[in-house]
Amino acid sequence: MTDPKRIVSLDELKAALQLAIGLELSTIPVYLTGLYSIKEGTNTEAVQTIRSVVMEEMLHMTLAANVLNALKAVPSPEPVTFRGKQISPIPVYPLDSPLIAGIGTLKLRPLSPQAVAGYVDIEHPLHGAAKISEIPMGSCVYATIGEFYEAVLTALADPAVCPDSAFEHRNQVPASQYYGGAGYVIEVKDRDTARKAIQKIIDEGEGLDPAKLGKTAKTVTDDDKLRNGWQMYSHYVRFRELQSGRRFRSTQLANQEPEGALVLVDYDAVHPARHVAINGDTVGGPEGAALSEFDLAYTRLVDDLYLAFSGQKKKVPDKLEDKGVALRPALPIAVHGMYGLKNMAVALMRTPSPAHPGQTLCPRFFYASTQDARDKLREGIDHMREQSR
Repeated sequence: MTDPKRIVSLDELKAALQLAIGLELSTIPVYLTGLYSIKEGTNTEAVQTIRSVVMEEMLHMTLAANVLNALKAVPSPEPVTFRGKQISPIPVYPLDSPLIAGIGTLKLRPLSPQAVAGYVDIEHPLHGAAKISEIPMGSCVYATIGEFYEAVLTALADPAVCPDSAFEHRNQVPASQYYGGAGYVIEVKDRDTARKAIQKIIDEGEGLDPAKLGKTAKTVTDDDKLRNGWQMYSHYVRFRELQSGRRFRSTQLANQEPEGALVLVDYDAVHPARHVAINGDTVGGPEGAALSEFDLAYTRLVDDLYLAFSGQKKKVPDKLEDKGVALRPALPIAVHGMYGLKNMAVALMRTPSPAHPGQTLCPRFFYASTQDARDKLREGIDHMREQSR
């Protein structure tokens, strides 16, 4: 009898890798919402922890994209067919994953005990369950992120699924372009480097083996130490330290209660942002325009990331060029866009919500997938700004 979780063809493997890029992307806005809600100059330890995880999620997106490129496919935000279902790799929040049952509903919310508990459940090997059989599957394909990545690893090891001839060293994001966090970019050229890239994703957090909970919490390799000595142990352990308010001692196991130094988290030093989905409460005026401006900026950022992942360059205005347009590497442009997006998010979280007294606006991280959707956002922005004059 065929294992229903097994990836059985090269096309299915490529679809799974498209969804892996999206899976890594789906956690980033969840963590960024918590990070950007922190009032400036406060909660320095929480800021450092969340930022470090976000940087590694970016690395994981890059690694999955490098594997996909090496299999002669193009990373794309377009929906893919996987197990008979059309699944978009780009998340819409709140998100109920059609791929992974255990992670539950991913919500955008400011830093709070509930938000941190959600981070812990995302990164827990069994997503908070005592055993995998307790996870309600619904219509999802895999119970845990670990199951998903194990299926990808198994497929990459199977010549019947992806023969040696399927691999080619092409369109790789090189290590020189990775701009922070622990770990390193692996350029993929064959089966061995492809499996190493996926294993790196697993080792840093996603797909963590449940058996690792019985091992030393602060397991660190030389690859996962920054030059300043900061140790990038697993995402689960880092978020457990935030949740418990204490560090793990160096001798403790990951399944124990942290007993080390205090980790001070002030949940009152947080902007009370309230996320409203794109199809939720109607917000007009300058507030609504600002929300939609963020969505357009986020859309551009996602497009730039996929351009970078696919080895393409971006057309940008350039007065020095004959036609006024130049081709530039997309990844540095995307990195620049991330900083701009941060400033927009922080501004939103400082803006009182007209619909919810006592709370502030929250970025929606909505990706407008079609030109029509982008045009409607732009038209809506112009209309709301005109109304407020």
